Amino acid sequence: MILIWPALVRRRYHLLQRRLQQHEPQARMRAYRRMLLHQGAMVLVVTAILVLGAIPASRVGFAKPVGGSLQTDIVLSFLGGVIASGLILRWKGDHLLQRLFRMAGALLPVTPQERWTFAAISVGAGFSEELLFRGFLIDYLNQNFTGLDTWALVLISSAVFGFAHLYQGWRGTVLTGVLGSAFGLLYTFTGSLLAPVVIHAAVDLRLLIIVTPERMRAFGLAQDAPLSGE
Repeated sequence: MILIWPALVRRRYHLLQRRLQQHEPQARMRAYRRMLLHQGAMVLVVTAILVLGAIPASRVGFAKPVGGSLQTDIVLSFLGGVIASGLILRWKGDHLLQRLFRMAGALLPVTPQERWTFAAISVGAGFSEELLFRGFLIDYLNQNFTGLDTWALVLISSAVFGFAHLYQGWRGTVLTGVLGSAFGLLYTFTGSLLAPVVIHAAVDLRLLIIVTPERMRAFGLAQDAPLSGE
């Protein structure tokens, strides 16, 4: 997670950039399918660890959220903010789109098929990454480094989460780490992965509202045009 994943993902991202620059057909879709397989592998690995180690699923966040109306209000506020920001940026987000191109442009969907597949990846990322980086990693740190308090657990897991997105450059790495902190706090506050999974998926799905086909054409991006990263 710390050493191999960031380097591997960065290498694959740069390979995708080169393939798009060479106008290879279906390059982005092949990358999307590999991402879906990667997400499935993450879930299988964590599941295997839980089964082989006889670890209760509740320890990695498979539990009913605790608390009452305050927690519900916080989660709904997060979700409402994500949706509202997506709608606002749909019309006023050209500067954000330019930033996205620099950070992870090669992964932004262009064709209708890519947009549907990107939606599946967004939902898959919400579940698989929260299970790994919040549920599993926070429990692993808590079990093996007993001197860490809640804030330390959240910050360390968020730093690892941000570093896994190193291919997005330093800005993307930092922003992802900050988002990871928010997801980690949601998880520790509610005691369940439900809230961070939903919010994480919503944050990724929001890109489909912002990155519209019309805006892509306005930026001069044809269906298989290369999108620069970092």
